[in-house]
Formats: sequence, C-alpha cells, structure tokens
Amino acid sequence: MTDRDGGLPVEQFIQALTSQLDRVQSTMAMKARAGLPMTFAVKDLSLDLRTHVDMAGSVVRIRPAGPGDADASILHLQLTTITAPMIQENTRAPAADPDEPSLQDVLGDEEDQRRLEWAGVHTVSQLRDLEREGGEQALQRVSQLPVARLRAALARAAEPYVSRVVPDWRETGNGSGGDATPLLRVRGRNLRSESMPRVRIDGAAVPVIMAEEDELLVRPAAEQLGGTLVVETGTGRAAAFALALAVPGEPAGEQAGAP
Repeated sequence: MTDRDGGLPVEQFIQALTSQLDRVQSTMAMKARAGLPMTFAVKDLSLDLRTHVDMAGSVVRIRPAGPGDADASILHLQLTTITAPMIQENTRAPAADPDEPSLQDVLGDEEDQRRLEWAGVHTVSQLRDLEREGGEQALQRVSQLPVARLRAALARAAEPYVSRVVPDWRETGNGSGGDATPLLRVRGRNLRSESMPRVRIDGAAVPVIMAEEDELLVRPAAEQLGGTLVVETGTGRAAAFALALAVPGEPAGEQAGAP
C-alpha cells in the first residue's frame, strides 16, 4: 500500500517485508523449541520488482510499475537462508508485563502500531525505554510518527489501572477470628508515581500501608469490602474498580476484571 502521492519510502517496504518474514521465523522457532519436525525450509528467496524510483527530499520512494511500462526500473532483492540454531539464537520474544496495555490499546491505530513494530518496538515498555534513552525527537525519527501522537500514547500508557483485588487474610486489619477484616492487595499498573497514592471506597478514605507501581496494600474497614474503589495517583489521574468481596467471616477469593 503506497502513500497518497503514489510512492512508498523504500525503507518502509523493506521493513514491511522483513517484519512478515520475522513472523515466519518466530513460528519456525516455536516449532524447533517444541521438538516438532521442520517440514520445509526456504533455501533462497529472490525478488525482482518492476518499480519507479523517485526522490522526495532525502527520502527514496518506489512506485509499482504498470503493465507494459517500459520506463520502470528493476529492484532486485535476494534473501539468504537461516538455520534453526541461528533462529534460536537470534529470536527473542518481547517481554511484556501481564498487566501492561498493548501498543494497540495506547495507540488506537493499527497503522501506527505497524510503524512502531517495523522499528522493533513491540511493547509499551520498549516504547517507554526508547523515549527515555533518546527523547521524543529520537522516537519520532525511529517510528516516523508525529511527536504529539507519540506523546498522547505515552500519556495513555501512564494512566493508572486496577486489574484485580486480592483479600489478604494472613494479616487482618481489624479485630480477630471470624470478625476479622482482611487487608486488600490492589494490583494493576501505574498505581504509584513520586508520591503516595490515595485510595477511597465509596468516597471514604482507606489507609495505604504499602505502595508499589504494580501493587498497593490497603487496610479497609469492615464495611468497606464492597463499593467503588478509586486509586488516585500523584499525577492527578485516577482508576476505579467495582469491589464486591465476601462479608467478614466468610471465605473470600480473588476478584478480577475491569470495573
């Protein structure tokens, strides 16, 4: 698919081609790790593309040639083979936290996600790391996306989110025995910034005992095991979660899911 002017930057074509071949490589790597037989292998792949090569500033663009177009150039690509040990050595699955949003979630656009994947960015953590190391301008150069769009995606990725609430009966908050009220482990992402977060249940404050970026430990009162739990971070952002745990004295399990 070319841009509106009919041309496609040559690096985007190469990135798109290698990205699809990378997916084939990942599939073959999974088969090799699982001990499945390698049913086929591609020894050599050679492509001859009839194209028009144009310049737009410092960008080299290619346009597909039409039938009978005698002025087209020939773009020759030849890809070599790769062995199973080379696949295992060079293929790394991108590591993402289970509670981390996907690139699609924070970008909201499949084309933007594809451009970042072409640049080797597959997770929100990698996007943050690249921004921290090189800044917004470097991130724009690598991804070829506007700074404002990248800034908005990073802001969405920084929003607090509560994924689940787990009652902790090992150390109760009030009383003892059957009347004990459990502490609550609030799990998610971006739950703490530079300052301690504030937690409320149906508007009433709940003491925060421990705060990490992905987990809070809070001490609710006996009547605070149900209602809307809200975590407010120091950035002025908030995450809500519909809380409905068992009454004191009854077994309670983990509650998960979005509010």
